[in-house]
Amino acid sequence: MSARKLVRERFGGLELELETLADLDSAVNELLAREVAHPGELERDLCPYFGVVWPAARALAGELARRGPALVGRSVLELGCGLALPALVAAHLGARVTATDLHPDVPGFLARNLALNGLAADALEYVELDWRSAGLAEGPAARRFEYVLGSDILYEAGHPAPVARALAAHVAPGGRILLADPGRAYLQACLDELARLGFRSETEVVAVADPSLDRAGDTRTREVFLFALARG
Repeated sequence: MSARKLVRERFGGLELELETLADLDSAVNELLAREVAHPGELERDLCPYFGVVWPAARALAGELARRGPALVGRSVLELGCGLALPALVAAHLGARVTATDLHPDVPGFLARNLALNGLAADALEYVELDWRSAGLAEGPAARRFEYVLGSDILYEAGHPAPVARALAAHVAPGGRILLADPGRAYLQACLDELARLGFRSETEVVAVADPSLDRAGDTRTREVFLFALARG
């Protein structure tokens, strides 16, 4: 099992403690070593990139914290949640939250992080979901939410269209998609698909802390694009 560490994240007056991987590079090397020992068993989807807090998650969590009381009682869905920082913030703010991902280690991290932050195990719902092949039910029975969230989920060439469709499929009438991205190559294709599906966006660029850039004790930041999208 890869080493873990605790990190603190603050958004205004809200502070969360998260269990994360101690070192992403070491975790990836450990996975590759297992592949050498057992060829053919490595799955790209099992790579441990979910196990750290990425700048886009901080940007999205900060946006939710700014909305504050507006989230009380609202239904919220996070796609590709990873460590689920935005989902945890939304749950703290009183939203009714569903977090989704595919990686088998996510539920364990999520359970520990709920406990670390004084949230009950049922403070949010976790659903295993592969957005490439299925949604939370299909057609008229599809579950829809007032807020649908995604942070840094456009990192492969095959992601833009399926991600856009998954985001759009689960937005309730009058609802919002909140999408945070560091400017990856596949972002525009996803936005184009969302526009084709009838969504208009408002864009903001925010600067958030990125400890991975800190090599000399300085506070380093990274710019993240934050999109609020709605139909019509």
